[in-house]
Amino acid sequence: MDDPFVACPYNFAHRVPRSRIQAHIVKCQPNYPELDICPYNATHRVPKLEIRSHVLNCPSKNAIFPQDKPPKLKGSLTTPKPILQKDYLPETDPNHEIWDD
Repeated sequence: MDDPFVACPYNFAHRVPRSRIQAHIVKCQPNYPELDICPYNATHRVPKLEIRSHVLNCPSKNAIFPQDKPPKLKGSLTTPKPILQKDYLPETDPNHEIWDD
């Protein structure tokens, strides 16, 4: 069973395959009182009084904002020494070509 059944947020007696829950919510929504939509997962519908606690504890929040943040890299960048015209000698450069001969 690759597609588990989940309960409709409007009527828990409605059991729908997870892949079809969004379509079911759109169909079921006009028949029930308005619920707030979770900002982390649109299939989460919660009563207005409970939305604040749901947002703080939403299981989908960790998928978007993982608690294990990668460590910040520390290092120092230095600017390379510029090559000045007086320091550049064409005859010492192995890639220098002479076209005048």
